[in-house]
Amino acid sequence: MDAFASMNAGLSHALRVELTVHEPNDSLRADIAFQWLTEGVAAADTEGLLPALPESPRVVETGSKKVPTSAAGRRNGVFGFLDVSPADTFDVLYNPYTAAALPWLRDHLARAPASAGARIGTIDPHSGRETRHISLSVTFDEDLPDYVKLAYTLDEAELTAPDTSAAAHARLLATIRWAAHRFDIVFGHTSYEHAGGATEQERYTRGPGRVPSINTPLWRTRLRGYSWLSVISADIAQALGGRPALEASAAFHEIEPLPNGSLLLLATPRFPDYRGDAVIAVKRALRDALIEGELRLPPPVPGPPTTMIVFE
Repeated sequence: MDAFASMNAGLSHALRVELTVHEPNDSLRADIAFQWLTEGVAAADTEGLLPALPESPRVVETGSKKVPTSAAGRRNGVFGFLDVSPADTFDVLYNPYTAAALPWLRDHLARAPASAGARIGTIDPHSGRETRHISLSVTFDEDLPDYVKLAYTLDEAELTAPDTSAAAHARLLATIRWAAHRFDIVFGHTSYEHAGGATEQERYTRGPGRVPSINTPLWRTRLRGYSWLSVISADIAQALGGRPALEASAAFHEIEPLPNGSLLLLATPRFPDYRGDAVIAVKRALRDALIEGELRLPPPVPGPPTTMIVFE
């Protein structure tokens, strides 16, 4: 094991599954974001946490500058809150995750905030440690006015630990499939959390090819990256030879057609199996559509592993 690998051994990192929705209509775009943070949360709630949330927490009309204590249920240790980062500010506003706060959330989404999120989890009664079971978010970019990005974030340890892996995979895949069949998803990727929602390919590409806001509008002709769970547009699927060609590549465990013509691609049944030859096979199957640019090796500092990208 080299020095870089040894620094990262045993560390766990946040994974982000991000879906790019193309919707030129401002009102519809805000509604998609609202659905993701409400109906999407319900789709992700396979453990039945939502009914256990506090029944009548206090809602602050202007939003609170910190997570309200009323967001946690003292009796059962379940918490839930909404967060909004308005555009052109450094503020983060909070309210409990409750029906009474949804008009507040909808109002902010109509003004295209930088981001908004819904977090649901539990608090250990002995240690006080918080565990987030559901973490969904949306991002708006002023440089990409026709798009909204929907994200599902979790700790990779949830997908690798024997006691949580099966439930975490089922919850993640069910939620992503729900969204993929509901919205006009034109690109999707699974990556470690990088600045700007960069894919693994963008993270290690030199020059303009590393900028998500530059690559996002190219969804008809270029892929921002390749990953374990991904979505490619109908145009790119056709350019690559369609579903038959991708099936013939043997790179994917599942290839699922979506209502808008895009394809949902799952490389391996389980995330921990997406290593080595599996990653190489996916890159080989999609390489003709990948963004162009020279890759740079990762810096010798602690950070997410580089097992999901091929540098050769």
